[in-house]
Amino acid sequence: MNSAVKAPLSVTLVLYVLGIAALLPWNFFITADSFWQYKLRNVTLGDAWDSDNSTLTPLQLAFMPSLVVISNVFCSAFLLLTSYFVTRIREVPRMLVTQGAMLLCMGAITIFAFVNTDTWQTAFFVLVLIIVAVLNGFEAVFQGSLYGITGQLPSHCTNALVSGMAWAGVFSSVAQIISLAIGDADPVRTGIIYFCIADAFILLAIALYYYMTRIPFYKDALSTKEDFVTTDKQPTSLADYWRVFKKVWRLSFTMGMSLLVTLAIFPAVQVYVTSNTPDGPWKDVYFQPTITFLLFNIGDLVGRELPRFLRWPRARSWLLPTLSCCRIIIAILIMFCYGVDKTFPTLFYSDGVYIFLNLLFGVTNGYFGCLPLVYYPDFVEPFEKELAGTIMGAVMGAGMVIGSLISPGFVAIWGPQDK
Repeated sequence: MNSAVKAPLSVTLVLYVLGIAALLPWNFFITADSFWQYKLRNVTLGDAWDSDNSTLTPLQLAFMPSLVVISNVFCSAFLLLTSYFVTRIREVPRMLVTQGAMLLCMGAITIFAFVNTDTWQTAFFVLVLIIVAVLNGFEAVFQGSLYGITGQLPSHCTNALVSGMAWAGVFSSVAQIISLAIGDADPVRTGIIYFCIADAFILLAIALYYYMTRIPFYKDALSTKEDFVTTDKQPTSLADYWRVFKKVWRLSFTMGMSLLVTLAIFPAVQVYVTSNTPDGPWKDVYFQPTITFLLFNIGDLVGRELPRFLRWPRARSWLLPTLSCCRIIIAILIMFCYGVDKTFPTLFYSDGVYIFLNLLFGVTNGYFGCLPLVYYPDFVEPFEKELAGTIMGAVMGAGMVIGSLISPGFVAIWGPQDK
């Protein structure tokens, strides 16, 4: 579709909500760390389970790393499979089934939050990870399908979608700070609130997506894509996939490399950056959630909004993937920031330097993650746009897996040590 055409405000707002719903469940999974720690605590300690003298149980130690690995593996695998699904399953049933499955998974987690699991913690641990695997699989298909859909709409629709995804990170960061401010006295209640909010957003997304499919502009925009059952042009063979990939590989590489560099140190390394200020609430409680997470997510949001006003470098320029690779420099500079008990050299002791670098890291992550999605529809034929969008998502998934796999190496280089 001609990028000069403007979609109705209703379509843009729906895409914002769909973007939030695509990532908010996962963001709240991570934010609800105190809930998971409580559920997997040493129950024999009673109310002292989180005291300074208490030690973490094997399940507590294993949960978050297991959560990250399983989510990334299943998300990436299903992002790759989405390019297969879009040529064989119609859009509306595919979108409704994935959102419905996401709602069922989050609903199950919400129910578990009300149940006393103290006597079956190991089974709870395993069940949650199974649900996470299923949830991330369906989230990946949902997210990849959204990339394909927005590729057939005006470019500002892509901005709306990816900005909504960034808002999910902002919302979860703000929720974490509020939770810390009020004391997080009841981790179960906090977890229930997080999960219910995620449930509500998925429900809202289902209703709004169905509403969007009834909007004449949306129906007309997607009617330009030939029916995949009757057309002989719809890509179905490996040769067709390869042909489309060759058209968008440079843009997909830019996007995948940006995410790879980000996940190599965020948050695995950056959680060890410490404020070089006197001990107090800012240093001990609020520095990490405010500067490392909220500031990064705000920068990410700004970066995703920038392509509305600034599109540089141009789509066919080699400068685009080159600059995406150059984000490695920012990551290395962050490694030189101050931290307690680190073995990697420290060059920057000021909080201000870390704040600037992290903000720049977030802005560039959002910008180089969004700009290729804005550009790629101009590189393919109309009937290839949905497949091309899912291929972009698949390469993004590959970058996500590689970044997650190398992040422990960067943590080892940083050298945080337990006291």
